[in-house]
Amino acid sequence: MSASATLPQTKSSFPVRRMDFSFSETPKYWFYDDPFMSQFMNNLSSLFPYGEKFFVDSVRAVRDQVSEPQLKKDISAFIGQEAMHSKEHAAYNDYANAHDIDLERLELRIKVLLEWVTRFSTKKHRLAATCALEHFTATMAEQLLKREDLTTQMNDPKLYQLWMWHAIEENEHKAVCYDVYQKVYGGYFTRTLVMLLTTVIFFGVIGWFQIHLLRKDGQLFNWRSWGFGLKKLFGPRNGFFTKLIGPYLDYYRPGFHPKDHDTEKLENRWRERLGFNS
Repeated sequence: MSASATLPQTKSSFPVRRMDFSFSETPKYWFYDDPFMSQFMNNLSSLFPYGEKFFVDSVRAVRDQVSEPQLKKDISAFIGQEAMHSKEHAAYNDYANAHDIDLERLELRIKVLLEWVTRFSTKKHRLAATCALEHFTATMAEQLLKREDLTTQMNDPKLYQLWMWHAIEENEHKAVCYDVYQKVYGGYFTRTLVMLLTTVIFFGVIGWFQIHLLRKDGQLFNWRSWGFGLKKLFGPRNGFFTKLIGPYLDYYRPGFHPKDHDTEKLENRWRERLGFNS
């Protein structure tokens, strides 16, 4: 037996799950029968196909500088998970197209934005931006997994499963990009400055897209829906984004690490609920 055959095989810390959703029967207002919240979730979905490609490209660009076997395996699993997310959020467009919701146009705007970012930034800046956006997606995903007062308002079982599957995996791989950044570059100033810039761009984009979607849907002046949605997102006690302020600010703490926010029990509970073996 060769020496190499006796070495333990390093496995990734999380699996790549192959999903194949169909949204052809999804109602237009699938979140509590409400236009604002349904379009808000559609808004978020439009960010993922090209956004997650940007994440993958940012990590791939420096993968050859990572030597640790475990981290290399986790990078491969991260790329696999993100590829599946892009695929399923592209399939989301079947629902959108059936209801004349033009998510593909919004996705192309994200593509142009990220091409511009890529052109005028370094590998380090792009990886730092990926770390920032991964912190957004992980903390938002954690809130989805915790907040059954929100998730039980998803009326469509397929979209419910898509968002909860996605939320589990965002927490499973939330430390990969951060660990790569620390191994390859490090640097508190760049990490936090890029987070500030990313925050401004992120909220600017989702605000712009939300108004666009509501206007195209003829719901821009539906004040009742606006009131419902803004309370769900920014309510002073239980708003979705209100609950993210603390986890967001934690990113600026010296010594921060994504795993400081322990979601293992939460992930296990949802893996069991959705019937995942691991």
